[in-house]
Amino acid sequence: MNRRSLFAALAASAVALPAADNKPVKVAGGWRIGNVYYSSGLTGVRPEARKDPLAFGGDIKEQTRRTMEQHKKNLESLGSSLENVIKVTVFLADVKTEKNAMNEAYAEFFPKNPPARSAFGVEFPDVATRVEIELVAWVP
Repeated sequence: MNRRSLFAALAASAVALPAADNKPVKVAGGWRIGNVYYSSGLTGVRPEARKDPLAFGGDIKEQTRRTMEQHKKNLESLGSSLENVIKVTVFLADVKTEKNAMNEAYAEFFPKNPPARSAFGVEFPDVATRVEIELVAWVP
């Protein structure tokens, strides 16, 4: 299903679903409302690295891959996939120097017809986090 068809199906389902099906439900890594999944922002940082950046041992590409793998698992647990992602928001610790490397890793997960995306530079509360990614996806 291409993105245009996905948007049409999304619009149709919002009208066709009974009100009870549109109630927000907490699911793996976010919330589902009807056939739409809204993820929480995820990072690829190992928990031990939050206090000790040397414990991470990875770069922006590794964090991006780890983050996207977790999103992939969450979507699959709902019966969906990365192919059904409609919108992605990326937050980067250093957008000037790390955006290109993040894009290389990110493109591995969306080799064709990538979803709409926004990217912003932010300051994270811990020095180990280089990227955070959240997404919106269609859940058939």
